[in-house]
Amino acid sequence: VTVTQDKKLVVIHAGNPIQLHCEWRGTTATYRVFWYQHKAGKGLELMAYSYSENDQTVESKFIDFWNITRSAATKSSINCIKPTSKESAVYFCAASSHSHKKLS
Repeated sequence: VTVTQDKKLVVIHAGNPIQLHCEWRGTTATYRVFWYQHKAGKGLELMAYSYSENDQTVESKFIDFWNITRSAATKSSINCIKPTSKESAVYFCAASSHSHKKLS
């Protein structure tokens, strides 16, 4: 699978909404998409995921500020309505044709 994020660097002002886009291509019809946040000195943290166009989930830590959309079988976005300096991070999108089991 080939994953493409539309923006390499985004500078935002606190309070101005931000939307990050992701698109993927592959040989399988069904892909799951995962969004991760990476803050300096910390590991990747799962923010949100989608199994299909009608199935999106935002992790509890991020649910107050972020939402995920999936506009097509191969496109997804995450949106932050009112970002603060706490959202300063690197964001990754990943797509997989494999299922997974979430560990508690």
